[in-house]
Amino acid sequence: MKKLLFLFLSMYTFIFAITDFPSINWKDKEFDILMSFPGIEEDLSYLQDTKILSQENPKDKISSYKFYLKNGSLYKVEVVFDSSRVEKNDIKNIYETLEKNMGTPVSKDPININLGDMNLRGNSITFFPDSETTVFFKGMDTIDKDNNMINSQLSLEYWDNRMLNMAQ
Repeated sequence: MKKLLFLFLSMYTFIFAITDFPSINWKDKEFDILMSFPGIEEDLSYLQDTKILSQENPKDKISSYKFYLKNGSLYKVEVVFDSSRVEKNDIKNIYETLEKNMGTPVSKDPININLGDMNLRGNSITFFPDSETTVFFKGMDTIDKDNNMINSQLSLEYWDNRMLNMAQ
């Protein structure tokens, strides 16, 4: 009986775990995330009913992991890369790893947002690694009014498809 229960729990975790984050699942609570990622702190949130938990410098060339909880349930994980340490070859390797693990991207979309004196420019590449998750690989530069790049950000966003579909 114990073996059967262990098998069920193992299968549940394996089947429903978030791609690249096998220790957590969509709709997990804050406690579950804190148990899986020590050193997490609450981050400022500009989103209503959303709490953001952040782990700084979790791995080489990664600035932070951000966990988004709406009404106490996990719906988004963001990996923010350290722009001062990630090089062009790293970006290529990240993309190739995503393609190998998640399959061919379903879309490649330009980002061009005018914010008055600044523009955000870049690309977003979308993957569907499983039926529960959408992954966006984003590279975005902030350009000032004199056409100088003042910031650059590379990130991976993992979304619970149920929450993503409600947002549309």
